[in-house]
Amino acid sequence: MKNFIKSLFILIFIVNFSGFAQTPSLAIVEGGSIEIGSSDKDFKDEQPVHKVTVSSFYISRYEISYDNYSDFCNFAGMEVPNGKKSYPVTGISWENAVMYCNWLSNIEMLTSCYTIERKGNKFIVTCDFSAAGYRLPTEAEWEYAAKGGVRSKEFLFSGSNNPFVVAWFAENSKKKQHKSGELEPNELGIYDMTGNVSEWCWDFYDKNYYKTSPINNPKGQKIGQKRVYKGGNGKNKLIFSKISRRFSKLPTETDPDIGFRVVRKM
Repeated sequence: MKNFIKSLFILIFIVNFSGFAQTPSLAIVEGGSIEIGSSDKDFKDEQPVHKVTVSSFYISRYEISYDNYSDFCNFAGMEVPNGKKSYPVTGISWENAVMYCNWLSNIEMLTSCYTIERKGNKFIVTCDFSAAGYRLPTEAEWEYAAKGGVRSKEFLFSGSNNPFVVAWFAENSKKKQHKSGELEPNELGIYDMTGNVSEWCWDFYDKNYYKTSPINNPKGQKIGQKRVYKGGNGKNKLIFSKISRRFSKLPTETDPDIGFRVVRKM
């Protein structure tokens, strides 16, 4: 009886204070192996092309929306960023993205992946990849999912070699963000992994990481300054929209063209 009352109290707390948060629609990404990176001489941080193997996971079909994120802000007492309903949320720092992941895990009564500490001005995050909750994808998971996983057809862009059918980029976006899911999905039914909005990943950025990356479930260096983001955005030229492109920013930085999506273990 005590356990029932405790569970009921938790449920009431979530209903009352979560803003009736909508959880993201998830796609299944069956684990497997794929080659990531590129041999493009103009982008040396993508070299060498190398094989990675990732375990199965779920990933959100769409980037986290303004609607989803505003629920979190209302709960946490944070300022709601500018945005529109059904559009991906942007202007989100990496730090706020991981806090959102923990909040979403709590909403679904899942064990949080992230342990977050503040030591002075430092925001220290560790990740338990065995936990059931939500987190940001690793760079390897992101690229694996963008390429279609075990169903990959080795497209240059996520879902096609013709970027106009799967991506918003400088040549077709009119430099404006678009609603999630307006174009075609990739092989796994995931939308907008190329263009429209760039997406945060878990990893610390290291321009030489691909030279030493482990094969199985690589998670990036243990220490670093900047965090990886991927996917290109609606203001980028096509050359910067390829799946293999790597970008980085400080985890405290925000950008009007960077958002995120979430993953969960299977």
